[in-house]
Amino acid sequence: MDLFASDLDNTLIFSHRHREEGDVCVERLEGREQSFCTSREPALLARVRERAEFIPVTTRSVEQYRRIQWPPGCAPRYAVTDNGGILLRDGVEDPRWREETRTAAEPWEGALRQAQELLSHTPMLRRWGLVDGLFLFAACDAPERAQTAAELLRGRTGLELAVSGRKLYLLPPPVNKGEALRRLRARFHPRSVLCAGDSEMDLPMLRQADTAILPQALAQREEIPGARVHRGQKGFCEFVLQAALEGLISEKEFSCHERNRL
Repeated sequence: MDLFASDLDNTLIFSHRHREEGDVCVERLEGREQSFCTSREPALLARVRERAEFIPVTTRSVEQYRRIQWPPGCAPRYAVTDNGGILLRDGVEDPRWREETRTAAEPWEGALRQAQELLSHTPMLRRWGLVDGLFLFAACDAPERAQTAAELLRGRTGLELAVSGRKLYLLPPPVNKGEALRRLRARFHPRSVLCAGDSEMDLPMLRQADTAILPQALAQREEIPGARVHRGQKGFCEFVLQAALEGLISEKEFSCHERNRL
């Protein structure tokens, strides 16, 4: 068995801000369309799933992940949510995985409580909260405010701090995608592992992949040997699946047309 572990937002799906005509809605919130994939992605992802175990590895909470409406033939059996903290099997939490996470993160329970107190006195935050009991999330009105908040919080809690646009995250060190991939390898014993991601929070996972797939902007921050790098401004989601297919099937089977699109 081969494993394809991929981030979701801005890697396989994207928000309405990047929507184009013909894109397929895959998430609704209170009746409003939230996230999309391209019209070609369902067929590509179905082909990937024929050749590998597809496991999303996302920072989304369980509730946020369950909002995704996978196109026919694309729904994965497993998904890792909460930046690695929770494993879902057919939509149900795996209790052994959750207990392993709890044990690993237990030394940082005090740090999480301290960080909540700090967040409650950080004025530039629009909202914040504890996600599934595992890590803290905060949102600001603008990326600049998130960077300012991060500077105020950095080094004061013992937690890992990550910024993504207007959002920032405070996480116990064991709750990361690299650790999640290590645990997936131990559980499934795949022959090879392909990983895709677009942000700094994906780097711990991408570093451990046999083949990493990432955009040029992230590759410029850190060079990952043997990575497949997307150098365009658009089309990363389709590139991810085409690159995954190329990594999973033989050159003879991979059509010249598809190869020329990479």
